[in-house]
Amino acid sequence: MRNIFSPDSFLIKTLTLFCDLMYLNALFIICSIPIFTIGASTTALYAVIFKRMRGEVPIGKTYFREFKSNFKQSTLFWIPYLLLVLFLVSDVFISHSVLPESFRFLQYPCSIALFILIYITVLVFPQMALFDSPTKQIIKNSALLGIVNFPTIIMVFVIHIFILLIADLSAKCRVLVISLLLFFGFAALAYFFCIFYRRIFLKVLGKDEEETPSEDEGDEEEPVI
Repeated sequence: MRNIFSPDSFLIKTLTLFCDLMYLNALFIICSIPIFTIGASTTALYAVIFKRMRGEVPIGKTYFREFKSNFKQSTLFWIPYLLLVLFLVSDVFISHSVLPESFRFLQYPCSIALFILIYITVLVFPQMALFDSPTKQIIKNSALLGIVNFPTIIMVFVIHIFILLIADLSAKCRVLVISLLLFFGFAALAYFFCIFYRRIFLKVLGKDEEETPSEDEGDEEEPVI
């Protein structure tokens, strides 16, 4: 019984991780409130999780350091990206809900463009969290890695769609989904996705899990893909 409550036990490690995700989730939500900072807050979220996977780190200090260091690049990508997504979503909505039924076929090109846009940028923020590369190169890498790792990217889409479908079932389901997301859900989802993202990046870098830099080396410049 004593081993269960030791610092190295599975129970304590799980509880510690759960608390870290709750704290990280709260930081992510607070820093995302201005909307235009969502890019930087997402990048910081991934950065902390990648470091947390190597070992325990000071969540708050690490998050704000990553938020500050990645703010310019992440924001300059996020704002045009958000505007483009909103434009395509508006076109889909207008084509589907406003135009006569005979013109609803116009939503398909916008829907395809929206899917492609999101698909090729799924790995953008995780890359910004790990690598010091120009934004153009990161977008190009994200598109190429998305094609090569098609099952992983589709899994990300399916999980998000599943969550939306659950929330759309009823008011109670909607409240439940929102409550879980506000409690720890955003960070938990990011942590789950990072398990697969990390494998993708390690594979590209030609490294094994054991060769990943330790937290003591975290301040050194990360290798670029």
